[in-house]
Amino acid sequence: MRALAVTVLVTAIGAVSAATPAQAVAGLAYINANSASDSSSTKSLTLSCPAGKVAIGGGAYVTGATGDVTIREVRPLLAGGIGRLIVSAQEDPDGFAGTWQLSATVVCVPQPAGLAYVSASMTDPALVWATASCGAKRVIGSGYTVSSTGAVKAAGAQIGASNRAYISAEPSRVAGAIVPVTGTAIAVCADAALPGLTDVAVETAQNSLDGKSATAVCPAGTVVIGVGGDLFRFRNHTVIDDLRIIPASRSVMVTGYEDQAGNPDIWAATAYAVCAT
Repeated sequence: MRALAVTVLVTAIGAVSAATPAQAVAGLAYINANSASDSSSTKSLTLSCPAGKVAIGGGAYVTGATGDVTIREVRPLLAGGIGRLIVSAQEDPDGFAGTWQLSATVVCVPQPAGLAYVSASMTDPALVWATASCGAKRVIGSGYTVSSTGAVKAAGAQIGASNRAYISAEPSRVAGAIVPVTGTAIAVCADAALPGLTDVAVETAQNSLDGKSATAVCPAGTVVIGVGGDLFRFRNHTVIDDLRIIPASRSVMVTGYEDQAGNPDIWAATAYAVCAT
C-alpha cells in the first residue's frame, strides 16, 4: 500500500520564480523550475542564478512515477561567470509507462571569498560512499552526481568538524541495472562559513510501510541553504524521490519510496536542513 502521495523531480525548464526572505543570508535568492510532465525516461533542468550570485546547492523532487525514478544529479557549478544548478532524474532500468515531472530549486548567494567547487568520486559494483572535503576552507553547500541506473541512498553536507559533502549510492535493484556505479560528491567551499550555520535532522519511524517522508524545519530567524537526506536500515529496494527545499516554511522534505519489487523489511528516511542567518 502506498502511504503517501509523492512529489518527484523532473527535467526541462518550465515556470521559474525567485524569492528572497525578509530575514536571510545577505543577497540570498531561490530560483525554482519545473520540467514538462510527460513520459520521457530522463529529465533535466538547468537553473541559473541572478547576475553576481553563485549556486551553492539546491533541491529537487519528482511528481509521479512513485518508486520508479531516482534523482541522479544535483550539481552546482560556476560556468562562464554564471552560477548554475544542473538537476537530472531518470527512470529505473525497466522504465515507467506513465507521466512524471521534475521540479528543482537552486540556492544562490553573492560570490563569497575563496569560492571553490571540490569533487571526489568512487566507483564500486555494490556500494559507493564518496566524500569531498573543503580542507582549510569551510563547506557552505553541496551536490552530487550518480551514474546511470544508480540509486542515491544518502547525500548532503556535514558542516561540523567533518567539513565535507557526501554521497552514498547503490545499483538499482530492478533487473537491468548497470554496474559498477560511480558516485561523485561535490562540496561548495569558501574561506569562511555562512553566518549562523547550523543543521537540523528529523527521521521517520523505522518500519516496513511504503512511503516515508521526513520534514526538518530551520530555527526561527534562519533560512534554508541546503538539503540532505538518508535512507537507512534495510534500504535495498528503496529510492529517494524528494530532496525538497521549501523556503516559505524554512524547511526541507525528504521522501523515500519502495521500488516495484517492494521491501518487506524495516527501513526509514532522514531529512537534514542546513540553515543560516
